Amino acid sequence: MKTFKSSSFILPSIIIFIILILLSFSTSCSQYTKETNLEEITEDAENTKEVPIAENTEAIIEEKEDESVPALSEEETTDSISEESNKSTASETKPEVSANEELSPPTIDLMIYQGPTYSEADGVCYYRIKSVVTGDPVPIVTFSKDDSAGAWGKHKAQVNLHPNEVYTLTASAINSEGSDTDSITLHWGCDLQKLEITENIADTSINNSTPPSNTIYSSQGLEYFFEIAFGAEYGTPTTVLHKWVNNIRIKVNGSPTSDDISTLNQVIAELNSMMGGISLSIVSNDSNVEIYFTTIDQFPSIEPNYVPGNWGFFYIWWDSSGAVNRGKILISTDKPNQQERSHLIREELTQSIGLMNDSFRYQQSIFYQGWTNTVSYAPIDCEIIKLLYDHRLKSGMTQDQVRSALDIN
Repeated sequence: MKTFKSSSFILPSIIIFIILILLSFSTSCSQYTKETNLEEITEDAENTKEVPIAENTEAIIEEKEDESVPALSEEETTDSISEESNKSTASETKPEVSANEELSPPTIDLMIYQGPTYSEADGVCYYRIKSVVTGDPVPIVTFSKDDSAGAWGKHKAQVNLHPNEVYTLTASAINSEGSDTDSITLHWGCDLQKLEITENIADTSINNSTPPSNTIYSSQGLEYFFEIAFGAEYGTPTTVLHKWVNNIRIKVNGSPTSDDISTLNQVIAELNSMMGGISLSIVSNDSNVEIYFTTIDQFPSIEPNYVPGNWGFFYIWWDSSGAVNRGKILISTDKPNQQERSHLIREELTQSIGLMNDSFRYQQSIFYQGWTNTVSYAPIDCEIIKLLYDHRLKSGMTQDQVRSALDIN
């Protein structure tokens, strides 16, 4: 009985011991497995950090490079950006440049296109003036006086003068970009005596009117005549009188404007009314006076006697008796404006009839030595033109002979 009990106790103990050993072994294996898994996870994690991330970075870089194909160097990229910038700048500034080119402040120049003309009906001497205007927008032009009340059209005015009246016409041109003004001084330029002579001479045109032998000239006119007719702007002053004895036939050369021709015709008409039997006309051949409208650099080749610095120039020749028989006139087309050219046409043609000198005596005279823009004759100019072509005076006369012929001291 005792032996049985011992065997019964030992067997369960052995079983429990075996179970504990097995459990201990199982736990040990499980721990080993966990450590092995942890090492693998750690290694995998390290591999994940080192390898895949690097591969992804390279992939991203390659992807970016693919997006920028074709690849540009740093220099090329800079140039491209610069070009883009330039294009943008040009696009932004272009409208401003265009606006500056289109808009401009006004300029205005006044010139006489008709007159002086005598109106017998109301006893006035009138001038018709036009303004030559530039500017954008088109300027608005106003005149200080317009006796026609706008009858002659846009940018034109008429000024009526009574005997011995002087008036300075002023005109303004205004637009959004600025303003400009110009003025011109007008003198009584109509010869009442000329009209009386014409009315008293039957069947005689104004072109052939001759001052009567009893014409009385003013002391100022006589004094001015001796200064102008017996002097010379250049060279040695003449000691005898020079004047035309034959008609003056003018040939026009070069590139005159329509205003140049208009002025020339106007001056010719006025001289024809005062030169007592001598007629001026424009011809295409057989001329004895040539007028050239050309650039100033051509002057010396046309006339070797040209004196540099002059925008207008005349030169005349005479025979042994003192009678003028040939002339040449030069008008610059590249230096003066239109009004100045109109002045030069009148001055040079008038001096070529034999009144060769200039003077500082009368500023409004066409013979004034200083620079002026006058485009009409002063009354004293008309007096000495008529005096030179008074039939009592002959080419080659001395001052004493002229005084004797006119019966003056």
